[in-house]
Amino acid sequence: MTDNAEAYIEAAIRRFDEALNRGGFQTVKCGDLPEDWEWTGTVGSEHEPAMVALTSDFPFGAPSVVLPQRSDQIDWHQMPDGSLCLWDAHSKGSQPWLDGDGLIARIEEWIAHADAGWVDDMPQLDLEAYNNIWLEIRDDHLFAPLLVIDVWDQIAGGWFQTTPPDENGLMSVTRAQLSEPSMPAPTRNKKRRRSGTVRQGRPNKFLNGIAIDLGSVTKPFVFTEKIAEEAGVNGPLIVAMLEAGRPVLFAARYTRNEAVGFIGFWFELHKDGGIRRCFPVAERLNAQQRRAGWHAMALADRKVSVIGAGSIGSHLADLLHRSGVTDLTIHDFDTLLPGNLTRHAASPAFVGALKTTAVKETASQRTPDRPIKIASSVRGLSEAVQLLSDQDLVIDCTGDRLTWQLLLAAADVTGRSFLHVAVIGHGQVGRVDICPPLEGADPVEESIVQPLEVTAWEAGCGDPVSPTPPCAVAETAAMGARFAIRMLAGEPVAPSGESRELFPVFT
Repeated sequence: MTDNAEAYIEAAIRRFDEALNRGGFQTVKCGDLPEDWEWTGTVGSEHEPAMVALTSDFPFGAPSVVLPQRSDQIDWHQMPDGSLCLWDAHSKGSQPWLDGDGLIARIEEWIAHADAGWVDDMPQLDLEAYNNIWLEIRDDHLFAPLLVIDVWDQIAGGWFQTTPPDENGLMSVTRAQLSEPSMPAPTRNKKRRRSGTVRQGRPNKFLNGIAIDLGSVTKPFVFTEKIAEEAGVNGPLIVAMLEAGRPVLFAARYTRNEAVGFIGFWFELHKDGGIRRCFPVAERLNAQQRRAGWHAMALADRKVSVIGAGSIGSHLADLLHRSGVTDLTIHDFDTLLPGNLTRHAASPAFVGALKTTAVKETASQRTPDRPIKIASSVRGLSEAVQLLSDQDLVIDCTGDRLTWQLLLAAADVTGRSFLHVAVIGHGQVGRVDICPPLEGADPVEESIVQPLEVTAWEAGCGDPVSPTPPCAVAETAAMGARFAIRMLAGEPVAPSGESRELFPVFT
């Protein structure tokens, strides 16, 4: 098998070598491994010198291309080592570099865009890629520190304080919009700490940071001098902090083609001079909203109740919450047990809590500004009628036929329909039923499933343990969420619902 892989790679290198030779490039290095190969040649109407070298992951990794005359210049789509970024991640799947003529044409296209000033370039907001990203090893664990802010306005234009990097590198804002930190007293201990998070043998309780706006960025590298200039009147305080052995964070906002990006720098003084580390800065709220889907705006003012916080209900409620439903209530009275975790959406940290609390708190860890509401199970016709009257949509995920009958009666009283989402036959079928169906349609046909003998039982009212596979739960919950989102957004849906065969039993 190894010999076949080596032969495959060798053949790819030979074809690549022949293609570059036909394009006027000369092979200047070769060997047994991809990284042993290198070529030189010229490209473009100006016959600009170019160097091409293979990397160890060739042919599934792009070759390194350097233009020696530009290797010490600062430009977009050019790494600090001078190598060109010729393809983005989305265009690498077809391995376009294996076409020698295509590679040369792509280099010439890069030169044309660079000489024109990248006027039509996409606003790629990746300044950290052009700097040496800060990496740390702690207890044999490698991590890259990251500062997370809710929104830029949280820290804009002022000082702030953050936690030191935790075991995953996360730095979180603890205080913001400070006028300025107190001026530190000069340190008497000239011994500098080795780590940015340790001072005189003790961990720092917090880090001081300052937020600055760099405006429109025309070059990809943010110089230390540029940041120092932007600090303005805060310069003396920053110097005093550094001389006192305190690191200072800079969180910078910048724009490119009207798109907004962020970058962070950590400054620190050691006995052998100053150091600077670069780290990413990420907005939480806006970044999450951009990924919520195109229905998010339509869902923002909808009121939804999910009845049942078990496996189906927990996943369905979580999907609706992720998708932009801000007024979401989940109803149940049951407790989260260890066995539930296999099919439940909640974090194991909430075992022993009510399932509703577990779903709420798990979601709050992701989106604390949009808490899910919790309530007990729906009991009695009056309560069910009130619920269907008040909410834009009610979704029954209990799997309990008595609750379904109760909601059917409430639907008859109110003239409102609800969604019933359930797995049938321990994972054989997933169903979403609109009850009663819209437009007077006939209900979805009854699901015919093979009987399965339940062989596992647990304490608690003699309940059997269903062997429903977790993926059947996830797929059925996603079906229910899709119907709910489309109904809430006013889009047409199948008037009766949908039934999908998941795991048929063959006898």
